[in-house]
Amino acid sequence: MTTTRIRPRGRHAVAGLMAAALLAAGATGSAQAADPLVLDHGHIDAFHVAVEDGALVLDLAEDVTGSHVRHAPEDVLLHVKEDAWLDGIPEEYPGAPAGYVVPLTQDPNLIWPGWDTNGTAGSGYTDVEIDISSVEGPGEVFLYTLTGFGTVTSLLEDGGYELPGTLREETPSHTHAQWTFTEAGTYTLTAEATATNPDSGASLTSQAATYTFAVGERQEPDPEPTALAIEGLGDHYHTGDAVELTAVPNAPTELDHYHWYSRDSADAEWEAAEGGDGDTYTGTAEVDGQQLKAELLDGDHEVVAASEPVTIHIDDHGGGDDSGGSDGDAGGSGGDTGGSDSSGGNASGGDGGSDGDEGAASSTGGDSGGAASTGGSSAGGSSTGGGDGEPQCFPVEEEREVPAEPGEALVLDHGHIDAFNVLAEGGDLVLNLKEDVTGSHVTHAPEDVVLHVKPEAFTEEIPEGYPGAPAGYLLPLTQDPNLIWPGWDTNGVAGSGYTDVEIDITSVEGPGEVYLYTTNTFGGAVPILQGGDLELPGTVREESPAHTHAQWTFTEAGTYTLTAEATATDPDSGESLTSDAATYTFAVGDAPDGLAPQGGTTTETVTVGKTADGEDCELPDAQLGGRDGNLASTGNGVSPLLVGGVGAALLATGAAAFVFARRRLAARA
Repeated sequence: MTTTRIRPRGRHAVAGLMAAALLAAGATGSAQAADPLVLDHGHIDAFHVAVEDGALVLDLAEDVTGSHVRHAPEDVLLHVKEDAWLDGIPEEYPGAPAGYVVPLTQDPNLIWPGWDTNGTAGSGYTDVEIDISSVEGPGEVFLYTLTGFGTVTSLLEDGGYELPGTLREETPSHTHAQWTFTEAGTYTLTAEATATNPDSGASLTSQAATYTFAVGERQEPDPEPTALAIEGLGDHYHTGDAVELTAVPNAPTELDHYHWYSRDSADAEWEAAEGGDGDTYTGTAEVDGQQLKAELLDGDHEVVAASEPVTIHIDDHGGGDDSGGSDGDAGGSGGDTGGSDSSGGNASGGDGGSDGDEGAASSTGGDSGGAASTGGSSAGGSSTGGGDGEPQCFPVEEEREVPAEPGEALVLDHGHIDAFNVLAEGGDLVLNLKEDVTGSHVTHAPEDVVLHVKPEAFTEEIPEGYPGAPAGYLLPLTQDPNLIWPGWDTNGVAGSGYTDVEIDITSVEGPGEVYLYTTNTFGGAVPILQGGDLELPGTVREESPAHTHAQWTFTEAGTYTLTAEATATDPDSGESLTSDAATYTFAVGDAPDGLAPQGGTTTETVTVGKTADGEDCELPDAQLGGRDGNLASTGNGVSPLLVGGVGAALLATGAAAFVFARRRLAARA
């Protein structure tokens, strides 16, 4: 079915949407931040639930400004843009015939709000209810999912589709849904989470949180004033003259609550000024040097704008020119002082030059040290022993990567998995696997994991027109907690510049076909691979950081291996990074048996030869010590041969130390 996204005729912009959002949030008793972060696209876990320090936390996590950035919900405004409007929602779908639809599958132009309870993993409090207790707004809000092949399915505990309602995740999960808002305007949702320990029955409850959705066209509110100017000040007054001042905000405002303050000199304390009436002040010139200032307050009696002090100058003797000259002289004196300060700065600069001289002395000392080192080289030359001019080779213990012994693979048969997890790290592009089954955001080398597609995934009801029909092992687009839910995540490249990512699944080996695709807003298979293909191998592209899930179909039981690599490109420079190739294993059908692909690398301590300059060299057999060339450790990572006379000789040559690089353990648990 084809749907057309249009802007409905006669619908007006949501004027002052931000201001309305602030008022609406304030009416619920939980005020929105005065300057909230506005999110109008990208991956958002609106209801992010975690157990931290024994308490349950409900907040918001987003991958728009960074990766998994967390906020208080009240500090964020979720904007459902006018682009979400659909005129032609099928009759059997909530919100028909028209509304603002945020689809189940991510549209990179819109927000993609869901929820994540993986932060409770390992705490014991893993059965989570998110109670959306109230919804205030101009229309209805529907929340539901689509199963398998576009079937409307409830996500709420009562089986309904309209909020308010309660979401329940019995095990740690990461879920997205389809949202429909029937009218433009501002909606506020109040929610709290409760997490229960299924073994003990004990529970934790979060604080209530308020979420604000601004739906439709968004018009920036008029800027609030940030400063006041004082108008009406005379050049000077005679004693007894009337003083009439006006405070003028630097932006239009409906606020009209002003306070005026005065003090008799710049050293005196401010006091409330008599004569202030709104934005005007009326008084009498009586004290030369008196200062006045004004403040503008909001409805909470907080200062939103303030003026700089102004000074009343009184001249009763017609000596304005003399006074001006005197002031000018004072100004000149001040200028001289400033010049003195400037000279002082030069003096400081001179000290800096002195420091520089000291640095030069240190440099000279370094040269001297270099000369000593040269002398040491002569000594070293005499200690080569061979008489052939070759530098002496010393035994040194070093940690090196070696192949690991094969071990048992981690088998994942349910839960949220970012099979293709792409991140920029240390100037390299990394492709690994991330899962929320054994913990939260646990990463592995893909070769160390077997993804088990259980027999329960088999269905004989794949409709005609969908890949794999009429039967196959189906991993649905929406999470089935009893099955694995593999997707991919490129948010790890955010901030690196290399944000345009291609995940190239270059080969598939197995007993049948593997299909990877998504569905549109109201059902129907949609290609997700470049070129419009539905079957792997193929390439997935994410032009900006994204977190995506798809529908998988395996046509036959058995073991499948997929080879993949990722390439990330900087869209500005055209430069790119490419990851190492990785191998993924899917065991489809019965539980995997005898699969032990885990290997990778580990580290061990070996004895190697190094010259005094740290260069590799070949040790004589007599210096290799015990079996396999390994020497007994002294406990400090230095060969015992370096502790005695050889070490002393090495130090005498001027080589103060060796630097040992400890390589990172590559094998992942």
